[in-house]
Amino acid sequence: MIRTKQRELIKNAIMESNTHPTADELFQKIRIQLPTISLATVYRNLNMLASDGIIRKIEMPDMPDRFDWRMTVHDHLYCEKCGKVFDFTLSNALDKQIEEVSGMQVKQYNLIAKGICSDCMKKL
Repeated sequence: MIRTKQRELIKNAIMESNTHPTADELFQKIRIQLPTISLATVYRNLNMLASDGIIRKIEMPDMPDRFDWRMTVHDHLYCEKCGKVFDFTLSNALDKQIEEVSGMQVKQYNLIAKGICSDCMKKL
C-alpha cells in the first residue's frame, strides 16, 4: 500500500476515535489539518484502508457507512435515539453458531443490532 499524507491523516483520525465515524465526520476533522483534502479523497482512502484490512467498514442499513479501527471479532449496536454505534462481543461466536446450524463455512458476517442505549433510556 502506498503511504500518502492524506491516508496517514485519515488512518490516524480513525485510530484516535471511539465513535465509529462516518466519512463526512472524518472529512470535517481532517480538513482542519489539511484544508485542501476533498471528501472524494477521504472516501477513496477509507475504502482502500478497509480493503487492505487496516480498518473495518461497517455498512449501516439506510444510513452512511461507519468506520472502525478495532479489527478483532465483535459486533455493533446502533442507538436509534442518539445515533451512537457501540461495540459488543457475544459470549459464543455467532459465526460458529451459524456454521453449526447451516454447515456453511462463514467467512464474514455483519451484525448491527438497533435499539436504545442505556444513556438514552435514562432520559425517557
